Amino acid sequence: CVCSTTESAINKSWAKNIMKFNISNSSTGQQKTLEIDDEKRVRVFYDRKMGDEVDGHFLGEEYSGYVFKIKGGNDKQGFPMKNGVFANHRVRVLLKPGNKCFRPRRDGERKRKSIRGCICGPDLAVISLTIVKKGDKDIVGITDEEKPRRRGPKRANNIRKVFGLTKEDDVRKFVVKREVVKGDKTYIKRPRIQRLITDKRLRRKRLLKKFKKERFEASKHAKETYEKLLSKYIKEKKAKKAVEKKKKEETAKAPAKPAVADSAPTPAPAAEPKKANKPKPAKKNAKKAAKPEEAKK
Repeated sequence: CVCSTTESAINKSWAKNIMKFNISNSSTGQQKTLEIDDEKRVRVFYDRKMGDEVDGHFLGEEYSGYVFKIKGGNDKQGFPMKNGVFANHRVRVLLKPGNKCFRPRRDGERKRKSIRGCICGPDLAVISLTIVKKGDKDIVGITDEEKPRRRGPKRANNIRKVFGLTKEDDVRKFVVKREVVKGDKTYIKRPRIQRLITDKRLRRKRLLKKFKKERFEASKHAKETYEKLLSKYIKEKKAKKAVEKKKKEETAKAPAKPAVADSAPTPAPAAEPKKANKPKPAKKNAKKAAKPEEAKK
């Protein structure tokens, strides 16, 4: 069975306690991996934390005189060491954006993740070392030859720092470039220098400064004109109110004028003549009463 074979291989590797050491040299750009199964030589690194320095003669006689610095490592399950977590085992830590060993998928996301503490122990599979001090003898694959940098720094200040330049030196001459062959043609690739101060950039900065000053002066002038106009409007409004108030006071103080008599009084309207009353016609009953009297006679 495949599972049983893999488990047996893992158990054998654990029983042997093989430790890998990745040794890097930043000055030459080289790197080398050592596999040590001797526990006496590996035990020196136990209870040492990230950033500690270790003498090289513990790894072998060829490394005598060298001083190595512990930069990190991984345990047998692949969890990386994190500086600042003082433990020699795996820990679950709440991580936020900006922390190492965590890549946020959303803004402000926090997550509790398993990481290995910064203290070395027997559960580690790989320890990363870097050379702090070089010994008398050269080591094959680490200090015997210089490997040129394929890509150099892009920022102007970083280029100055690498090559030890001053601000008067032209940074464009020291950019790390490489040749790319495509068919019969060869191209030279070089990075675009960031934060490079040129004559064009200085002119643009002067123009921006000038525009900024002009905008400031224009806004200042507009504010002054507005304040003048506002003060003029307020004065006119106050003067108008004062005139109205004065008129009211004068009308209140002035004596009441007598009513003017009319020259000819208006005649009273003539009375309408009364209509003469018409004689009322005799009633029919009176005629009927007269008829029987005539008949009696």
